[in-house]
Amino acid sequence: MIKVKNYSGYELIQLRQTLKMNQTEFWSAVNVTQPGGSRYESGHTAPDQVLILIELVHELNLDLSTSAKRSKLSVK
Repeated sequence: MIKVKNYSGYELIQLRQTLKMNQTEFWSAVNVTQPGGSRYESGHTAPDQVLILIELVHELNLDLSTSAKRSKLSVK
């Protein structure tokens, strides 16, 4: 079972700002719209799938576009 890191809204903002990304850049990398990301940054709970993607993409620097091409999976 995967242990999902629970980010608070404040932690999401801090991570995004540390990466020097605007909301559109940060959230589109994990296939979330800017308004959806804004809700998560405001304190709404993000689904586990989104939290996992945040950790993979923004904490571990996994490039999903490259991984999807290599494995012949499409990321929607």
